[in-house]
Amino acid sequence: MLNPGFVYIALLLQLLLLALLQDGLSWWSSLVLLCILLFKYTSVRAHKPVRMMTVNALAVLLCLLLLSQLWQQDMQDSMLQLLFFSAALRLFSIASELRHAKKLVWVQYFLISTGFMLNQSLWFAGAVFLLFFSNLYLHYLLFAPVQRRQLHWSEFRLLLWVMPLCIALFVLFPRLPPLWQTDRQHQAQTGLADELSLGGLERLVQNDSLAFRVEFNSEKPPQQELYWRAKVFERFNGQHWLPDVLPASAPLSAQQARYHYQLVVEPHFQRSLFSLGQVHQIQGQIRPGAAGLIESYQQISRRFSYGLSSDGEAVAQQNNEEATRNLRLPHSNPQASALALQLKQQHRTASDYAQALYQHFQNNQFSYSLRPPVLNKEAQIDQFLFEHQIGFCGHYASAAAYLFRAAGIPARVVGGYQGGSWQVPGNYLQVLQKDAHAWVEYLDQGRWRRFDATAIVAPLRLTQGLADALSLSERQFLDQFFQQGMLGEWLQQLEWLDYYWSVWVLSFDQNEQRFIWQHLQSLPWLWIGATLLASLLLALVLYLLVQHKAENQNHALRRLMFKVLKPYGLKTDNQTMESYLSDLMLAHPQQRATLDQLLLAYQRFEFAEQQEQLQQCRKLLYQLSKNKL
Repeated sequence: MLNPGFVYIALLLQLLLLALLQDGLSWWSSLVLLCILLFKYTSVRAHKPVRMMTVNALAVLLCLLLLSQLWQQDMQDSMLQLLFFSAALRLFSIASELRHAKKLVWVQYFLISTGFMLNQSLWFAGAVFLLFFSNLYLHYLLFAPVQRRQLHWSEFRLLLWVMPLCIALFVLFPRLPPLWQTDRQHQAQTGLADELSLGGLERLVQNDSLAFRVEFNSEKPPQQELYWRAKVFERFNGQHWLPDVLPASAPLSAQQARYHYQLVVEPHFQRSLFSLGQVHQIQGQIRPGAAGLIESYQQISRRFSYGLSSDGEAVAQQNNEEATRNLRLPHSNPQASALALQLKQQHRTASDYAQALYQHFQNNQFSYSLRPPVLNKEAQIDQFLFEHQIGFCGHYASAAAYLFRAAGIPARVVGGYQGGSWQVPGNYLQVLQKDAHAWVEYLDQGRWRRFDATAIVAPLRLTQGLADALSLSERQFLDQFFQQGMLGEWLQQLEWLDYYWSVWVLSFDQNEQRFIWQHLQSLPWLWIGATLLASLLLALVLYLLVQHKAENQNHALRRLMFKVLKPYGLKTDNQTMESYLSDLMLAHPQQRATLDQLLLAYQRFEFAEQQEQLQQCRKLLYQLSKNKL
């Protein structure tokens, strides 16, 4: 018979799953599932079973509705909704047959595990494991006898024995790639966009979410050199910078790198990854891209870890066509072009021209602002340089790239992140979305040198962070998005736990396993085997001693019972202790209650060997010895 609490626990479990899996459910499916759960709850409370014909008709209707929405959502989300519908409708059939309840438990196991396709953070994983153990308790209720439906220490002790085996399988069992990989095309993207305008990136500075985290194995770069390259924009249409069709990447050089670091990237549903300067070595499921960039084979739809080695130097030129492509200026800004020609006549080399541009931005009272004036003219570069002179990093990068090209120097805009905050508890660098930045790379002697006018206009942006580079009013404007306080400080302190969860668990792959196996092969296995054998022998001896002590206690208790109960009647041959005590209860009804308690305490001691039951037996025998027949 099904436990009455089974249905309520299953309902609560699915309600929590509905809240947990919201990222993979559409608004209409969430509403339908909530109505189904409420309908099931009211029917259980009213003790009115729902006809299976009604449930089947509802299932057909939901399938048709799901098919009509396939073109609007990803296949992964559709399968998740179908699985959830099947679990919710299965609730209506569990009261009729036990086999339906067993099927519901197995469906919920799959449903709970799908949560890891949506989120892999430590806190989300904790919620998933909590729901998993709740479903495991439902599984236990299906098979446990009525008198054993309350969990005891023996069940928890079994789980503790199984945990080391699970950890060993996780560490040593071959790591298999995902059985499927889907691109969540309709998922809202976070991070850098595929185009950059003069007013771009402002939306990201109002986003305090995590972009990626970095742990350096040895030397750490200075704060002002932390330019994380992610995207290169080479085509300008007058208002926006766009990525061009780039050629195949050049092979990585094998020279010695200065910085070795491991990155853990948050899902941003793009392939672009982050690196410092010229990359020499890569580790993980990544590949070198054009313009010295690094990219993933698949869209980053879950937390992703990879390793790099680079020297922080300027990226090398790949070919002559790269220089030609970054000289094109199809849209005219006459004032900016005149300024570029004037500076180029006075400064012939690319490096001298870059210094002249730095001087120009420093001497002409440019200012840094999150809320610059709107540029509404066709010649937006001219309007920014000669009218407003107020802008964000996108303004300065766009204007500088135009001035380089107008002077005949190849240049391109680079989008990425700058800086980050060092987390002392975990000894890693944390880069947020608000650290998004744009700068310029110009070609000089075969290298793409970095040019960042923001470093002149707002130098604190590089050394201290975004907030310190703003005025008081704009800092207050920014603070409305980033709530500070004790709760924020506590959450910041807990971030390092989530980081190590990503490094030690989520990022554990074939390379880590290979490293472990190599170290295992070098261990002195002869001494380890001898130690394990000695430990097993010692454990066996201790077990035999404990068993011998338990047997001695059992024999001693039986002798004491025979001695005390002898005046009440003799035990016959081949008669069990239970039968003997039952006969005594019939022969001495005035002592029936005491003898019944003695029988129960003896049985518990016989099967569980609990010391409190042994003491209870001795106490009852003492009472019987005091009572005279």
